Amino acid sequence: MSPAEAGTRTGWLCASRGGVVLSLYSAILLGAAVLLPWWRMESRAPQYGMRVLWVNVSPTGIDGDVKEIDGLGHYVGMQPMVSMAKLERAGAPFAVGFVVLCALALPFLQPGWRRGLAAGLVIAVPFGFVADLWFWQQYAVKHLDPTASLNMIADRVQTRLVGKYSVAQFKVHATFQAGFWLVVVAAANALGFLFCERSRECRAGAKQRASSGALGAAALLMIPPIPIESLHVGPESQYATVGAAVAVAAAGDEIVVHAGTYRELVVLDRPLVLRGEEGAVIDGSGEGTVVLVRAGPSTVAGLTIRGSGASLLGEDSGVKLLDTSDCTVEDNRIEDTLFGILARSSPRSRLIGNHVTGKELPIPRQGDGIRLQNAADSVVEDNVVERSRDLAIWQSHGCVTRRNVVRGGRYGLHYMYSDDNLFEDNLFEGNQTGGAIMYSRRVTLRRNRFKGSRGPSAYGLLIKVGDDVLAECNWFVDNSSGIFLEDTPSSLRCACTFRKNVIAGNDTGITVQPSVSRVLFTENVIVSNRRPVQALGRTRSELNVWSAAGRGNYWDDYVGFDADGDGVGDTPYRLEAFFEDLTDRWPAVGLLRMGPASEALETAARAFPIVQPRPVLTDEHPLVRPPSGLAPELATRRQPGLVAAGLLVALSSLFILLRSRSAFGGAS
Repeated sequence: MSPAEAGTRTGWLCASRGGVVLSLYSAILLGAAVLLPWWRMESRAPQYGMRVLWVNVSPTGIDGDVKEIDGLGHYVGMQPMVSMAKLERAGAPFAVGFVVLCALALPFLQPGWRRGLAAGLVIAVPFGFVADLWFWQQYAVKHLDPTASLNMIADRVQTRLVGKYSVAQFKVHATFQAGFWLVVVAAANALGFLFCERSRECRAGAKQRASSGALGAAALLMIPPIPIESLHVGPESQYATVGAAVAVAAAGDEIVVHAGTYRELVVLDRPLVLRGEEGAVIDGSGEGTVVLVRAGPSTVAGLTIRGSGASLLGEDSGVKLLDTSDCTVEDNRIEDTLFGILARSSPRSRLIGNHVTGKELPIPRQGDGIRLQNAADSVVEDNVVERSRDLAIWQSHGCVTRRNVVRGGRYGLHYMYSDDNLFEDNLFEGNQTGGAIMYSRRVTLRRNRFKGSRGPSAYGLLIKVGDDVLAECNWFVDNSSGIFLEDTPSSLRCACTFRKNVIAGNDTGITVQPSVSRVLFTENVIVSNRRPVQALGRTRSELNVWSAAGRGNYWDDYVGFDADGDGVGDTPYRLEAFFEDLTDRWPAVGLLRMGPASEALETAARAFPIVQPRPVLTDEHPLVRPPSGLAPELATRRQPGLVAAGLLVALSSLFILLRSRSAFGGAS
């Protein structure tokens, strides 16, 4: 061994410092890859409406909508996915662990066949996964059950490792995921290790060259950015139109748009930054989409964008992100557009600080102010949406929506087929329905305000087929119905929770369909509603829970006592529905619902309990004061109109009674 080599190889080590870094990096990447999905398949099935079915494959197993996809595959005779590759799934964790040890052992092995074998095992991991996945795909489509109900289309069943394709009427999209790319990089590091150490062995004393090679291989993921060029657009700049600058820009360049009005349609077909200075306006002149982004990561920021077309079929938009990823739309003013911002098949989009105003059209002809569709892991923050149809999030999992304001639309929030999403600190005001959450799981709503949704079918929040929904610290104020629940939750293993919400000043605080069960209401403030809770149809009161851990809800019409001073009433709060019993027997009576007649009947039933009305709910542990910080001023506030009407009725009754007595006295 040469003196130069001795400086870097001591004790048990048989490799340079650069080689040690490469082998350690390779082992870390392999270990991390086990925790992530390696391959993903998404399928759009007509039976599931707009929902996207998905499956993730990793060394530890298969997860996602496996049951649903197996059910669809059964019709064409395909075997269940869990029945395939059992041996590989059982042995994969051990095999990956062994390969990690091989990567760690590289610096300790002498040059020769043992080192080559260890590195070869690391390099073979991604190739082995691809080969095994391809084998089982081919096996699945070549071993179909000939007795299946749709065996006549067996010749049209195909599979691909990557890309988009069709299986009969289903649209499928297959992609490799983060775990696979980590093992690809780990294999590249192992190959770099062999190259660097072989160069060192072939040229004794060439320490500097070998070290440079090792460091170069280690920096495969740390390539310094290419200097960004700024292209300027304006009357006195190098380019007169935005399109001219885009045509010559290289990927990653920044295009700065100076003050002025540019009447054109812009297409970003490579990753670019389109940034406007104050007064920069891009006007589509009422035709098509004003700014179309087809490549990411791109940024559109600081512009006034206006004048899109009005075609719902063409989804004419102010800004449209189409089949891209990691794009940002920030601090723009978007006016007179059908769709304000539309992100379709564009995961990890960031829509931040935009002000969107739609076209002056009837709501059925309007587009959405903001729509995410198949845009997982996106962020929607600090936007204002006005005079548009919805803020819509469809088939987009793992999104975060914070501090947005939506006014004057159809649905302030229109949310479908999307799981694991978070909504915080938003204001939905003056919409036909504040928010609608449908066919979704694991949704959290926190500190949002749903206000002023008025009309015959208007709700602050509508939840239909929602599983594991958590709503806490929200305000539902001044709506026709504060909360409307239907078919929620839909799964026997799921529940929904409403905790520490303020439900006040609504015609009906909470409306519950007969299909609603296992919903927990605890520590809510339910005050100043014409009707606290309405149970439609033959809803069974015991199906839902109105207290937890000895704490129920605060009801402004609770008349019990708290002798021990623990803040919890000593007697249960019971709400009964005499009028609903009448409508079940005589449906025509329902025409009087929400009028003075229905309220008079309910009041009479409570005052003179000749018949036992149907119980709507029983809160075993009602609170005698609102939870800390939840609008204590609402606890004692009554609706002035109802108070005045009640006082007028009482005075009228007293006057009639006195007149009757005087009349009888005169007759005697």
